[in-house]
Amino acid sequence: MHPSTAVVAAAALFCCVSSGCSVNSGGTNVPTVSRTALQEDIAERLADAGEKPDSVICKQDLIGEVGTTAHCEIVVNPTNSFEPIVTVTAVDGAAIDYQMAPAVSRQQLEQVVSRLIADSGVRDVRTVLCESGMEGTVGAVGHCDVDAGGSRSQRTVEVSGVSGLMMNLELVPLDATKVSYNYKPTS
Repeated sequence: MHPSTAVVAAAALFCCVSSGCSVNSGGTNVPTVSRTALQEDIAERLADAGEKPDSVICKQDLIGEVGTTAHCEIVVNPTNSFEPIVTVTAVDGAAIDYQMAPAVSRQQLEQVVSRLIADSGVRDVRTVLCESGMEGTVGAVGHCDVDAGGSRSQRTVEVSGVSGLMMNLELVPLDATKVSYNYKPTS
């Protein structure tokens, strides 16, 4: 097995958007970025950073209240997608500042683990089933059941580093020593 660093990433960490619309919440106007405007802003910022995504799909509007979150799926190419968490960090009138933190959905994590196992030389990766997705927090741990190379095992996936929207993942068999895998999605 070749040591490496699993990378799920793109650029554009901090952003600011001017809201063109607002919603009435408890008698006060709260600025809101529509999911369409958020998708366009994120796509533009990624393209400006050299990572033009195939698609950006946000699940909800971003409400202009500090701490509010939204989730967007970003597909950079057919083998590289991630689901950052967008969090409002400041609101000044209609301007909403937000940051994106790395995360992957369950399906995205299963794809990364499957690819890492295949890249390590194991043939016949039949299934990878993970309990959940993962947020990009150093020390975060997930578990996946793997059927590959004629055997079944449970693997632990751990976030060993975070830089911007890049997550470094380590894949560990539960009964073995830690082995790092490098995986860098291509554009």
